[in-house]
Amino acid sequence: MRTKIGTGPGAPEAEADTDAAAGADDENTADAGGEASSGAEGAGGEESSPRAARPAAAGPARPSPRQRLAPLLRELPAALIALVVSICFGLSYGVNYGVNNQTSYLLGALRLLDPSVLAKDWYATGAANYHPAFSYVGWLLLAIDRGGAAVGWGLVVTAALGAMCVYWLAVELLKQRRLALATFLLVMAIAFVTRTDSVAVSYIFDFTLQPSTLGSLFLLAALPPLVAGRTLLSGVFLGLSGLFHANYLVLGIGTFGLTQLLLGWRDGWKDLARRIAMQVGPAIAVFLLLSPLILRSVRSPDAAFAQEILFNIRAPHHYAPTTYKSSFFPVAAWQMLGLGAGGWLLRGREGRGRRLGAVVLAMAILLWTGTLLTTWVQIPRVAQLFVWRFAPFLDLLMQLLVCAASVSIAARPSLFRRIPPAALTLTLGGFVALAMLDKGGDVGWSLVLALAPGAAGALVGAAASLLERRRVGLAPARAFLLRFGAYAVVAYAALACLRVGVPKVRGYRERSSVIKGMRGPEADMYAWIRASTPKDAVFLTPPQLERFRLLGERAIVVDWKSSAYVPSELVEWYRRLEDVSGRKGFRRSDDLSDGYGDLDAARLGPLKKKYKLDYVVVARGRQRDLPGKVVYQNSRFVILDLAG
Repeated sequence: MRTKIGTGPGAPEAEADTDAAAGADDENTADAGGEASSGAEGAGGEESSPRAARPAAAGPARPSPRQRLAPLLRELPAALIALVVSICFGLSYGVNYGVNNQTSYLLGALRLLDPSVLAKDWYATGAANYHPAFSYVGWLLLAIDRGGAAVGWGLVVTAALGAMCVYWLAVELLKQRRLALATFLLVMAIAFVTRTDSVAVSYIFDFTLQPSTLGSLFLLAALPPLVAGRTLLSGVFLGLSGLFHANYLVLGIGTFGLTQLLLGWRDGWKDLARRIAMQVGPAIAVFLLLSPLILRSVRSPDAAFAQEILFNIRAPHHYAPTTYKSSFFPVAAWQMLGLGAGGWLLRGREGRGRRLGAVVLAMAILLWTGTLLTTWVQIPRVAQLFVWRFAPFLDLLMQLLVCAASVSIAARPSLFRRIPPAALTLTLGGFVALAMLDKGGDVGWSLVLALAPGAAGALVGAAASLLERRRVGLAPARAFLLRFGAYAVVAYAALACLRVGVPKVRGYRERSSVIKGMRGPEADMYAWIRASTPKDAVFLTPPQLERFRLLGERAIVVDWKSSAYVPSELVEWYRRLEDVSGRKGFRRSDDLSDGYGDLDAARLGPLKKKYKLDYVVVARGRQRDLPGKVVYQNSRFVILDLAG
């Protein structure tokens, strides 16, 4: 049986595909988000004047500037709260430059800023740059501040915009600003704890600005317009996501193309073709633009050896699922919890739930099919796609469903009846699994905070049912809850978010290399190198000294961090590490440190000739019996001029 719901002023949002038996009485007295309708709000929660409801003899009246501004003003307070929380979320990562993956990904930006830097560096000039768009972003930020402050603050801005996309998604799904805000705040409470991390060292945001950061931002931005049915806008954001990271490009085309297929062709094949073209057309254009770079990795006589290096030596934490198989359990648990508690949100809602459900299903198919083809059946090409890149996004969507269901039930307890017993069992199983897998207890605590409103709403609903059976009149209490329940849920969600988020934000200065500044022997050495050596000098350095290129701004032979992806280039990277470490066929990064520490004059001579070295950097005390003149030393490092 279906319940037909009106769409005129004061009527709730139409939901043709929802369960009519559950909460039908409430739906006739409140809108879909639990906010009371008193005749002053229309079908979407927007203001509707009595004058506008009457037919006009001379055609529709043009709304005044005040009428056009009124909906925006009503949205403004919630949006401002979301913005403040989003900025705090960005700050919680710190303000960093010159660390981690930036030591590789910002080299292209550094060379755009000063082409004379790293001109003799093999990696910076010879290896394929898979992130050309990011190089221009980095160039702009370094042009603003050569010390990297703009890069560090760029992460804060990007993560904050990404969080605002989550708020946008909640608004598009629920169409009620107060419930959307409460949902967003609870999702952020979870995100402050999880840091958006997932399986295979994948994440949405991390503590550095890098290509995947911008890819994540635009992928998040592609979700709200998709749910709203604005396919072309979603496709444009998807294309921008792929422009900044080839992994997002390939996975995005497959995932969002499958999403449109799952949505079906109820309006005919032509409509399906049109939707697919709008959804993935911009990404395909980007693929064609970047295809020369991508195709370089497809076929190579070195492919087998390169895969062995990549999967088992350089990055087993990314590409070898057997090394992190236990990490798949939290991913599955989030899906149990999200679909169990919030699966009912994927029905109806004027198609919004169906579209969100399609992208959730497409991501799940991608993730678990890719996992199956790299564990039960091992296909190296599938592993190289790194399907786990989308795992944290699927986790986030599950968290959104959990929080949206919780706040909706808290504001309108009768909605609890939409969760069938099997789904409740699934919810309980997911919660117990996550709590047991959470060693620190923080994730379990944030989950309790997120689920508490829904549990309270369910208890209120159960108590109301018992009282009604005893013929106790609850109309005033029901009206009060419908009118003010959403405000109470927002207040609770704000307190929960503060409870979890404030400790994460408070220490952002201590986690910020830009604010604290880089100090110590390594930073002092880089400052001397920039000031006292020629820009075209070539250095032999310890393989673990990963910041040398970016902060020292001088060419080196090789380091462990900056590995290539084109098979022939990856093999070249491995051979260079063998040379500088003196360890042929090494399997671990520790072998490199030990081997470089044993550097002597007999090994240094051939290296100097082969790589045209000017300087060599060694740990203090290791310079004995090495040729060359000591030109710099501090408590940790010694630099020898091989021409001296």
